Amino acid sequence: MNIINSSKQEVVNALKKGKLTVCVVGLGRIGLPTAAVLADAGAKVIGVDIDAGVVKRVNSGASSYRDEHGLIDLIRKTVDEGMLKATTDILSAVSTSEFIIVCVPTPVDENKVPDYSAITETCRRITEGLRRGSVVIIESTVGPGTVERLVVPLLERTGMKAGVDFGVASCPERANPGQILHTLETVPRIVGGINRQTTEAVAALYESTLGAKILKLSSPKTANAVKLTENIFRDANIALMNELAVLYEKLNIDIIEVINACATKWNFTPHYPGPGVGGPCLPANPYYLIYEGIKVGYIPHLIRMAREVNDRMPEHAITLITEALNDVKKYVNGSRIAILGVSYKPNVHDLQMTPIKRIYQGLKSMGATIAVYDPMFKGEEILDLRVAKTLNEAIRGADCILIGTDHEEFKNLDLATLAKVANMPSALVDTRNVVTPSKVKEHGFSYRGIGRTLLR
Repeated sequence: MNIINSSKQEVVNALKKGKLTVCVVGLGRIGLPTAAVLADAGAKVIGVDIDAGVVKRVNSGASSYRDEHGLIDLIRKTVDEGMLKATTDILSAVSTSEFIIVCVPTPVDENKVPDYSAITETCRRITEGLRRGSVVIIESTVGPGTVERLVVPLLERTGMKAGVDFGVASCPERANPGQILHTLETVPRIVGGINRQTTEAVAALYESTLGAKILKLSSPKTANAVKLTENIFRDANIALMNELAVLYEKLNIDIIEVINACATKWNFTPHYPGPGVGGPCLPANPYYLIYEGIKVGYIPHLIRMAREVNDRMPEHAITLITEALNDVKKYVNGSRIAILGVSYKPNVHDLQMTPIKRIYQGLKSMGATIAVYDPMFKGEEILDLRVAKTLNEAIRGADCILIGTDHEEFKNLDLATLAKVANMPSALVDTRNVVTPSKVKEHGFSYRGIGRTLLR
């Protein structure tokens, strides 16, 4: 089927007849749910991953993403129906597919430079089986111009011409980890192809399988700019609140009271301070744009400064811990500190670039004994220690309790019980504004919170 020149109705008809095959390269947190949803909608989906363990797990109807509600059931269903299968053989998968969706990681290296090696290698492998008339879709996050400058030339090594013999488009993922199945079907998809026919073909695929609204943009680089802009918007606004939080601590002004009051005005979008920003997107995405800016002779200073502000927050959290321990005549060196929550965001089993790791490393280097409890990692080995199986196990004998992630379980902490188990007098440092400061102090804890006053 020459998909690049197919109408929307032809794509829909092929889907209904079970004659549409989609290859999804990279069965991670984005690629695997995408593959399962497409398979459930009627496409024959071949998932490709370099990890044989991942392939075996998918083919057995399983997933390591147990925090994604409904995903395991959907994988099992589509595998049992024969609509989804996984393989390490990218050549056979690509050579039998009309659409090839690329969902491989694009991290930044230690110098904050985008690492596109996975994209490069994937495209090189795709050329070995790319068929005339097929469409390659890049869902991985990349800097504006990367698809046009890197992906297209790599794929044209086949001797075929992009936009004529095959299509290339960007459709950057916009899913919310922990709620990916829901967001795949509800959040509008951004599609930018190298020409109109490609854009229309990709829009037809996503609209007919996901049911989400489709926004057709002028080019791949514009689609990538949208993805980066929406994440940089969050990163920069969080940085603003973090900077204000540190300042307001010194001015004895409560940041949460300020934000809640600001939120009563129509043009204010609430963002909240914290111990830093984690995950695969926000700490990395700004550097893709900074990198592109430097190449054209323009440094986006605000974006770079926002990154620096957020990257400093783990150190500020350690400062608050030190202050809170000093209040009860204790020191970090020799203290037992219980960290509640290490994942980079609430209710997900994911440590990617979590700022809590830097807090943990800093406290350990200062001589503290660390215990960790996280409901998403009970009993697991992470950060070179074993996570406690219960909250009380971690807190028992603690000189300081640090709330690092605002998991749902921590929203209603029994402070009276914590006071009975901890080594009182003890400190409580809340980096996520989960607890009420006045109640913490009522139970005998020395309190610190990011941007919170000591009067509340």
